[in-house]
Amino acid sequence: MQVIIAEKSTAAETIAKNIGESKLKSKEFGPVKIWFTKINGKDSVVIPLKGHIMNVKYPEKFKKWDEATLVKMIDAGLLYEPDAIANIDVIKKYAKDADEVIIATDYDTEGESIGFEAISVVKEVNKTAKIYRSVFSSLTSKELADAFNKLQKPNKNLADSADSRREIDLILGAVLTRFVSLSANRLGNAFLSVGRVQTPTLTLIVDRDAERRAFKPQKYWRYVAEIESGSEKFVAEHSEGKIFDEKTAEKLRKLLKEKHAKIKSITKKVREVSPPKPFNTTGFLRSAASIGFSVPNAMRIVQGLYMKGYVSYPRTDSEAYPPTLDLKDILSELSKSQSYKKHTDKILAAGEIIPTKGKEAKDHPPIHPVKLPEEKLSSQENRVFDLITRRFLATLSKPSKEEVINVKLDIKGNEFVARGSKIIIPGWREAYTYSKYEENILPELEEGKQLKILSFKEEEDQTSPPSHFSQGGLLKIMEDLRLGTKATRPEILKKLMERRYISASKTLIPSEVAFAVTESLKKISEELTGPKLTAHIEEEMKSVESGEKTKDEVVNESRKLIKDILSELFKKKPAIKELMHKALLQQYVFGVCPKSGGKLRLIVSKKTHKRFVGCGDYPKCHFGLPLPQSGYMFISPQTCPKCGIHMVEWHGKESKRTYIFCVNPACKPPKKEEKAVAKPAKQDEKKQS
Repeated sequence: MQVIIAEKSTAAETIAKNIGESKLKSKEFGPVKIWFTKINGKDSVVIPLKGHIMNVKYPEKFKKWDEATLVKMIDAGLLYEPDAIANIDVIKKYAKDADEVIIATDYDTEGESIGFEAISVVKEVNKTAKIYRSVFSSLTSKELADAFNKLQKPNKNLADSADSRREIDLILGAVLTRFVSLSANRLGNAFLSVGRVQTPTLTLIVDRDAERRAFKPQKYWRYVAEIESGSEKFVAEHSEGKIFDEKTAEKLRKLLKEKHAKIKSITKKVREVSPPKPFNTTGFLRSAASIGFSVPNAMRIVQGLYMKGYVSYPRTDSEAYPPTLDLKDILSELSKSQSYKKHTDKILAAGEIIPTKGKEAKDHPPIHPVKLPEEKLSSQENRVFDLITRRFLATLSKPSKEEVINVKLDIKGNEFVARGSKIIIPGWREAYTYSKYEENILPELEEGKQLKILSFKEEEDQTSPPSHFSQGGLLKIMEDLRLGTKATRPEILKKLMERRYISASKTLIPSEVAFAVTESLKKISEELTGPKLTAHIEEEMKSVESGEKTKDEVVNESRKLIKDILSELFKKKPAIKELMHKALLQQYVFGVCPKSGGKLRLIVSKKTHKRFVGCGDYPKCHFGLPLPQSGYMFISPQTCPKCGIHMVEWHGKESKRTYIFCVNPACKPPKKEEKAVAKPAKQDEKKQS
């Protein structure tokens, strides 16, 4: 008998269904469902894990949070303890009689680490079974069959690389989180988290917000003319665009009464725009974020589609399809759908298929569809599958051709410009509808012709600060700075949101606590808040992966670095404590009271224990606003555009979705969010706690 170990339940079921040679049978052991079939003529049982089945942790003696244990924790031996007991018991039950054990977890460092955890369980009950590794990038019947016919040896270096990351992140995170939390007196559920990748990432977000706060706007003017040509209209703007000099603006102001413009020149250029590159993990997540998905949610959905066998493995650095990938076979599958048939037919009719390509990596191919869904997907799953499929079709399509027109006009000796563009041949844009291209079609114009000005406007405005990071934009910067990996970056963003360091929205806005933590650490250790240390450790982990260094060597070198950082933090503890105290007071402030000008604060009634917004000038001012009385609440860094009060991020205890809304009833939140807002606090509850 052979035992096959998959990473998750869905993957186990897909493997059994796609390469099973006999009628499938299943059996449940509590939460663990296993599958029986024949694979390659052998009786087989497919057993799922639930990700890691071993938890890396400190010994129990380090459970207490106090300064005396911090230095000791750096050199403490870590424990790998069983976590998923039900899964482990099932492996032991069937592994003891197995001739062969095949590890079929995801083929990357994390998947290999999970695989070796399963191997350690197998060896407890069976030391003679042969152990193999199946390597695949999608869960299609063809690729799985090929993987199970070409079994390999498990790669210990890959597993050690992942385990070195787990150990380093635990040591650094536990030690520095405890130091910062003890300094701020924030213990229990209110602890302040610090992490090797998390803290430099948070620093990027905080630095951008600090730049915005320090930004001084500069006034400028624009001059725009609406011009008529026959029965059509178009717009021309002064060639300098933004005018910052007031004297120049004063001269141009005299043009506002002009009635005619003369065409000086018309230039037309046809440009060819190549199709986009195939999706690697970062490219996919950025595109998903641009159409409304949060990065963690997009990663969760695409992982689910992979487990069901509909898309390829979603954690990849590659932007080039390997020669072994049968593109025509995938196109043939997609042609069964009316949504894609028009595009697949066009690609196949064009002759030789030459896909676009970016950087090549040795891990997995770019993310691509492998099979049309055989079940009804959720609306979000459908959209993600469609995004991946249309991107794949675009990478195999012809370039688009676009005409760009530049018209220069003379208005009383001043040059104005009108720019037009239109698509001549849509090419790849026809398939990839997620790429927005706005045409600006100008009327037919002739050089030397005089046209009528219908209106002339002066627009006064001021420069804007740099925008906050979007989730997709931050991912690209993290990749460029080598902060984290393709697998861990979405989780880092998720943690920052869950720990209330940043706003849980498309725009990443840091809280006052985020400012306090990063500014404190930045003054003491730029290594911890900058990307260099993290990138260095990532390189060290790659050296474990390649076999140049051992896991113990890399972990012990990191222990020394952590000791140096902690030593510097202890020297400046009083300053850190003070900075934290000020920021923590600020985090409970909603803004300025519209009646008294005092601070609006979070109040919890001593009598009823209800929470509400109250004025700091109480009892002189009785202004108050309602708050949700149940669920988890966080004062958002975002302010309401109507009243200027800080909004609230809220979710119910059983809900994964976060709602962001203004608690001021005068701002009339949408109906679906009104349920989250409690009734106004009664007057007798407005006693300051």
